[in-house]
Amino acid sequence: MERGKRPGKGAFTLPEVLITIILISILFLLGVVFSSGLRHSRKQRTFEIGIGLAQQAIETLRAAPFGLLDDEDAPGHSLEEDLNTSSGGNDFLEPVFVSNNVRYERKVEVINVPPVNDVKGATPTGLKAVRVTVHWKGPEDEHAEPYIITTTIANLN
Repeated sequence: MERGKRPGKGAFTLPEVLITIILISILFLLGVVFSSGLRHSRKQRTFEIGIGLAQQAIETLRAAPFGLLDDEDAPGHSLEEDLNTSSGGNDFLEPVFVSNNVRYERKVEVINVPPVNDVKGATPTGLKAVRVTVHWKGPEDEHAEPYIITTTIANLN
């Protein structure tokens, strides 16, 4: 045996093994936290797109003339029908939108708000109730709750 060398010097000591295990565990935890953050931000992005599609429909309805909002007042060419049907081409108000393998489906409902007293010949309220529902299902979503927004639009003329 050489002088100054102990037998078994090529082996790792217990503190070295423990420090290595701790460092590997920390790296593993950082990877889990990072991937969880990415998944959460992806879900947040899909939710924001769903909200944006609903807001787009609401703002489009608010900007339109009151008489063109629903099928009852403008059968065949109402904004409600345009928002719920696909005309292809460059239609920016498509009811179905696909982004990053997520399919969004928007449904718009516009109804007249009846007068308080349900009397024949009563003056219409000049209000329309609007309900926009956006459904989506991404590759990671087991079951996504629909986003529903409701509002009223008044005839200010």
